[in-house]
Amino acid sequence: MRHAHVCGILFVVLLVSCVMPAGASVYFTSSTPQVITKGDTFSVSGTGAMNGTVAVWIIGRNYFDVRTVTPDRHGNYSMSLKPSETKKLTGGQFAVILQDPGSDGTMQIEPGKDSNGNLTVMNRGKIIARLGALQDISGNIQPITGILLSAEEIPGVDDTFLPESFFVEEPAVYFDQIVPGTDALPDQTSGEAIVITGTTNVGTENSLRADLFNRDMNEQVTEKILPVVAGTDINHWSCTFDTPGLQPGNYNLSAGWMKSDTGGMGIAEFSVVKAVPVNQPAQSLPISDAVPQLPPGLANLLIIGILFVFALILFTVLKR
Repeated sequence: MRHAHVCGILFVVLLVSCVMPAGASVYFTSSTPQVITKGDTFSVSGTGAMNGTVAVWIIGRNYFDVRTVTPDRHGNYSMSLKPSETKKLTGGQFAVILQDPGSDGTMQIEPGKDSNGNLTVMNRGKIIARLGALQDISGNIQPITGILLSAEEIPGVDDTFLPESFFVEEPAVYFDQIVPGTDALPDQTSGEAIVITGTTNVGTENSLRADLFNRDMNEQVTEKILPVVAGTDINHWSCTFDTPGLQPGNYNLSAGWMKSDTGGMGIAEFSVVKAVPVNQPAQSLPISDAVPQLPPGLANLLIIGILFVFALILFTVLKR
């Protein structure tokens, strides 16, 4: 009886697991944490999609796109937006929402348009929400995300939605140690290695180009290709001019994205100055060198004279 009871429980658990939709996951690659830089590739991927084709909704200011992706037999899936697409995105908050079709493998909730060409959300061909024109979609993604999540409660709908959010930013390059209120870096010293560092929101698959310009001579000095290094909150870069560094003078350094059709450049100025000589403490001469020495004969004569005077004084005192 006990064996039969255990088997019955296992059968119920197995039955429930078969009818419940599989839990899929969604994640995306970002230029820096939670930020997609315009012009970077944007990839969405996930696991656990065992109910067939999934849909990925990407929604943001003036942007609305829904794409279907067929997972492999292990439930893994991926899709990408090319740089030519992401550079058209408007800055602000975006949502990426995974839609799993549920155990029936069919999506009841779909995007659509009304007779005026405005965007809608539909349940098996019936409009359940009107979103308006594409250009009217604001940077506030919460209302649309809420519409999709509430659609899970509609009777007969077993689709599930998993939302994530990210921000889209213009590409930017920044310098560390900028003097407040200026575009200048602290002075550098000629004859020493010079290291200039900064941050950027472009992804690590990119490189930056640094151009050094001598303002005094009105000419370019050198050009360097700089890798972008991943950081915890923002990515980093550095530009090094090895010893002996740079000649004294005034310079401009620009660092920017190598993609010619995309913005994002930082410029800073700095001066290279001569090394200040260190004052050496005066060396004291040895006593033997500092005090003039008497000739050996004269020294002996002086000692004899002193003894004679001392003896004369002593004789006079005793005689009295």
